Amino acid sequence: MKTLTDWLLAQRQRLVIVAIVTAPLLPILTAALLALETIRRGAAQGAMSAAFGVAGLSLLAVLSRTGVAAFALIGIVSMGLGVAIGVLIRWAGNLVLAFQVVWLACFVAVIAFVAFGPDPAVLFAPVLDDFKEALQAPPGSETQVAEIVARTAQTLLAATLLLVVGGTMLLAYWWCTVADGRRRFAVEFRQLKLGRWLGSMATLVVLLGLVFDAPLVQNLRAMAVFGFIFQGLAVTHAWFHARQRHSALLVLFYVLLVLPPLTIAVTVVGLVDNWLDLRKLTRSAA
Repeated sequence: MKTLTDWLLAQRQRLVIVAIVTAPLLPILTAALLALETIRRGAAQGAMSAAFGVAGLSLLAVLSRTGVAAFALIGIVSMGLGVAIGVLIRWAGNLVLAFQVVWLACFVAVIAFVAFGPDPAVLFAPVLDDFKEALQAPPGSETQVAEIVARTAQTLLAATLLLVVGGTMLLAYWWCTVADGRRRFAVEFRQLKLGRWLGSMATLVVLLGLVFDAPLVQNLRAMAVFGFIFQGLAVTHAWFHARQRHSALLVLFYVLLVLPPLTIAVTVVGLVDNWLDLRKLTRSAA
């Protein structure tokens, strides 16, 4: 992987061409490429590469006779996000602080979107329609199905934001450590946490979400839960590392993470760790 990374970073046009090709299908990869460019060469060079990328993507749309505006928007969003993430990582200097800033930015974005943006049920209508059809495959109550779909709509915004922005940040940071030839990503991921202030805010939102059913509260509750899931995963990685468990068991853990009981358990672990520092126990065991 380092050989490929060095090859991409050796010449700007290589990285930009790959970013253009991957943008329509893998915008997170495109964003990570621009973040890597920004981390290595600075904000000005990253912005210049992003401008070339958007221009190239628009030209590709013209040659393929597809929507130029749509392609340009994909380029602006993905490559602009990549430059922003790159600037953030350069400023933060470590994964923990970068994660906390990303989570807080997504938290604020959810508030702004719920206040001024379209209804998530309308924005994610195609996804929700497919989900509704899947739920109606076996005979079931229309009321129950409608309630499940409505609650899902209130979590999709937070999930999408954190998946796109957080996923880009994690991928870019890992890629940067590969380029540097230093294996510090795993060490820093095991330290991942919201911190006392953000954790307190997230805990309060989770408690409010159990009482109030307002869309804003439920969207913020979803963001808080996803934050604790990441922290719970970090604790899990620290536990596996301290006990030197085989990596195959960690892979199996991620496969089983789709099961709601395990997801809830990881969330609880993340929340408790925010107050009791469960990783202290793993350090003692090590």
